[in-house]
Amino acid sequence: MLSSQIDTAISEGTAGRTGWSDTMRTALLYLILVVLPVLGILELLHVGQGLSAPISLAGKWNAHLVPQNPRALAGEDSLLLPGPITLTITQSGPNLLLTFEEDPKTTFVGNIRDVTIDAGMIREGATAPRTSNGAIPIYFHARVERQTEPDSLVGVLIFEDGPSRTEVPLTAMRQGEVRNATRGQ
Repeated sequence: MLSSQIDTAISEGTAGRTGWSDTMRTALLYLILVVLPVLGILELLHVGQGLSAPISLAGKWNAHLVPQNPRALAGEDSLLLPGPITLTITQSGPNLLLTFEEDPKTTFVGNIRDVTIDAGMIREGATAPRTSNGAIPIYFHARVERQTEPDSLVGVLIFEDGPSRTEVPLTAMRQGEVRNATRGQ
């Protein structure tokens, strides 16, 4: 009964205005199909304005390890051979794969936050090796120095073996390319 009274009131109120319902329908469709999506896009732009892409590190780097006693450590891991080595970085967003060309079966998997790289070692075809206390035995930790051309990495390879820990300093310079000054600074 109430619904029929409402229908009657609406039909009586709009009886003299034949185009009124068409105009309201058009305005409502415009609001739903145009105004709301535009407001959604503006909100997404506002939320995303603080986001930025991580710096680009992909490519080949000339690296130098500086172990205090290279001959003693070289037997433990082939990464510590004397002389320059080539580090290849593959990047997808903040995720990194680092491979030393002299030991292609060893890969470090990690990420970059701001200008800091943290990665742990995995061997090809295996899961990450673990020590008796459950830690990954070899880590890579470095900072990207962007004040130089080309970019450089300054960091350490960390070898953990139970209670003992050895840190081997590492420096690397990007091979052959100069960074694009408009992105990732």
